[in-house]
Formats: sequence, structure tokens, C-alpha cells
Amino acid sequence: MQLLDRRILLLDLDAFYVSVEELRDPSLRGKPVVVGGSPEGRGVVAAASYAAREYGVHSALPMRTAMKLCPDLIILPFSRGAYSEKSRLVMALLEEFSPMVEQVSIDEAYVELSSGIPFYRAGEIGREVQRRIEVALGLPSSVGVATSKVVAKIACESSKPQGFLAVPPGREAQFLAPLPVRRMPGIGPRAAEVLNKQGLETLGQLAACSDDLMARLFGKRGPEMRQRAMGVDLNPVVTEREAKSRSVERTFGKDIADAEALLKSIREMSEDVAGQLQKEGVLARTIGIKLRYSDFTTLTRAHTRFEPTDAAGDINEEAAALLTGAWETNRPVRLLGVKAEKLIPAGQPQKAPRLL
Repeated sequence: MQLLDRRILLLDLDAFYVSVEELRDPSLRGKPVVVGGSPEGRGVVAAASYAAREYGVHSALPMRTAMKLCPDLIILPFSRGAYSEKSRLVMALLEEFSPMVEQVSIDEAYVELSSGIPFYRAGEIGREVQRRIEVALGLPSSVGVATSKVVAKIACESSKPQGFLAVPPGREAQFLAPLPVRRMPGIGPRAAEVLNKQGLETLGQLAACSDDLMARLFGKRGPEMRQRAMGVDLNPVVTEREAKSRSVERTFGKDIADAEALLKSIREMSEDVAGQLQKEGVLARTIGIKLRYSDFTTLTRAHTRFEPTDAAGDINEEAAALLTGAWETNRPVRLLGVKAEKLIPAGQPQKAPRLL
């Protein structure tokens, strides 16, 4: 299957926790509402209504700061059961449109539609998904449709809130070109700083630079970053049944802001993950990291390899590169993790699909 034949939809439920709370108590609609931890401790905002965002309140903000920005802020505790049930209903609805549903979080999922349908039909399905979720479940959402996961995600984010954006085949690079490099998933503050110093501020500029430059800046991940800036993303939609993984996480007794110490932890966890893979006789296509700062802001990053691996050196190389690109230098880290996923039997190595 050629890349431009793919039809991928990304659904993102807008202000999901708050939207569920508004369903439970309609009097909250239009008011500055947040869901999160107590301001008495180290609580942070997990979700904020759009009315609260007008005051500068956003997710991961310390709750005490949020209250200073908006004295009339309504603070609600987590209702995990209610959120999980609504999420389950949303995912079940998505499976009515395609069996290929990859849930990436409680409020976000990719859907791969049949590659044989015209692109305009994929757009119609996207709008129907959005309508059904609002009518049947009362939840607002945003939808992006494209030929790859990365373009669908950026399209979805560009349309929020309650928006819809489809990027037709062949228009990916044109759509991405004017956007700042930080809009690309996987390009964190540190990687963006490196790019900006080279005069690469937009995704169009990144796409136009050379593979040699990107390799010098970021190693073998560099040329792939450039490909993604052009809208080329080979990552498949992976259903829950396929999404096997092995991971190791480490919560530090004291927050760490030293690069050498963080990379040492990455190396040790990579060795642990490699040991798990080798013991079970499997190889990993995708290596990922999880990074949680002292304020509980959590980031995940992943990279899919052309050659699956169970080697500690390979895993460490991938994970260290992901950390370097995502971590904000000197910002204290509370938790760090390494994950190997999209596993296959070691006796049957396979390459990721290549662009035709």
C-alpha cells in the first residue's frame, strides 16, 4: 500500500475531564472549571474548561497558581470511574467505523479507515464520527484526517476546539510548511532550540534542509525528522491486541536535573528492557520514553525503527536520543521510563513498511 493511499483519522475529545463533569452538572457550562489535585498540596491542573483558559489556566499548571490567575475558579476532584466509562463508550463507537483503532490516551485515538475509499469519503466519516460522539455521548471533540498519523494529529490540534480539518493527499508538505517546528510531535524544547540556531524555525524550512545537516544535528533520527516535516510518516495504527510492550520506569527519590545522571538511568533501564526482550525471545519495532517533571507534567516520545531489535545498545541509543530531544535542560525530572513495543518473534524479524 502506498503512503498516499492511507486514510487515518485522529479523534481528540476536547477538555475531556471537564466535559464529562459538565454532563454530570450542566450548571458548570461556561464557567471557569478545572479538574485536578488539591491546591493545599502539590496539586496540578489536569484539565481546564475553555472559560478557565481565558485566564491563562492550563493543564499541568500548579493549582495554587491557577487560583491566583482566576480567583473564581471551580476546582473538581478526579472522577476516574466516570471518565473511564465515557472513554470506553467512545472507543466502542469508533470501532463501529473500523476495527483498526489505536487508543493513545483516555481521550485520544487513531482510526485507520479502508485504504480503498476516496479521501473525501474519509472526511465524511470523520465528520460523522464527530457528530455521533456529540449526539450520542454529549462530548465535544476535534478531528483531523490525513494520510499519516503525524499529519492527522497536527491537523486535529490545529482545528481545536470542536473543529475538523482534513489534509488531502499530496497537500501534506504545504499544510505543514508554515508551522513552527515545535508543532511536530517529537520535537521538544531542546530540539527546537537546536533547529532554531540553524535558522530552521518552520517545518517548511526543516523539510527543505539537507539530510546531512539533520544527521549531524540529531544522528540517524535527523533525516527521519525531516521526512516527517514533509508529511511522510510510516508509523502504523496499532490496535490494542497488537500493542504488546515491555517497559521499565524509575521514580527518583529526589528530582534530577543533571543530564549525565538522566542518561545513566536511561542506559540502565535500556539494559533491563533488553533483558526482558531477550528472555522472551522477541524483538521491538518501537522504542519510547516517558518523562515526568517535578510539576507532574508528563511527556511521552517514541521512534519506530526499520530494523526491530532486542539489543541494549540499540535501545539505549534510541531512548537517549528521545530524551535529548524532549527534555528541557536543567528542568527537574521526577520520573523516567523506557519502553519497547510493537513486538515480534525474534525468529521472524520484519522491517517497517517502506515508502513506495
